[in-house]
Amino acid sequence: MRHILITAALAATLAACAQQAPPKDRFYRLDTAAVAPVSQDAPLGVVEVSRPSTDGVLSERPLAYQEADGALGRYRYDLWAEPPTALLQGALVETLRQSGIATTVITPDTRVQPDWMVRGHLNRFEMLAHAGKVVAALELAVVSARDGKLLLLKTYQVESPAAAGPEAEVDALTKASSQIMSHFIADLAQAAKP
Repeated sequence: MRHILITAALAATLAACAQQAPPKDRFYRLDTAAVAPVSQDAPLGVVEVSRPSTDGVLSERPLAYQEADGALGRYRYDLWAEPPTALLQGALVETLRQSGIATTVITPDTRVQPDWMVRGHLNRFEMLAHAGKVVAALELAVVSARDGKLLLLKTYQVESPAAAGPEAEVDALTKASSQIMSHFIADLAQAAKP
């Protein structure tokens, strides 16, 4: 009898200590909207797109958010499929290809001598839950690979309303990124005119 009571007490103690399993990780992609071709002429030749640089929390895969006091936090189980800089590099490559502004769009992995290089820095890419919006800010530069001549340098910042929560954040940041891509292509087409 004593043995049964001890076993029952241990079982109750272990059951009380058991924790629920953590939620499953959720992964999100950045599927920006398609852009219309801007030119049949492809004035830029071969364009190389590097991964934008960034610092801190934005270099990691968890979705970031800003607290009311300005501190950055990140979701624990809601992650980008790749770091935001890799997702934005892919979006830039696809957008430039769709636009027709270049004959060929490559990444540095291709190891082909480009005519122009697109470089960038991701400044902001987070949810401001207390303000009900997201902010995306990406500085982009287009530089000649031959002589270092600067064709375009601009910081694109879009603030977009969003409900609280990771899914709403992803949706709003995807829309904001689409706007950035669209503005970038329009500015680049203007700068590339002879």
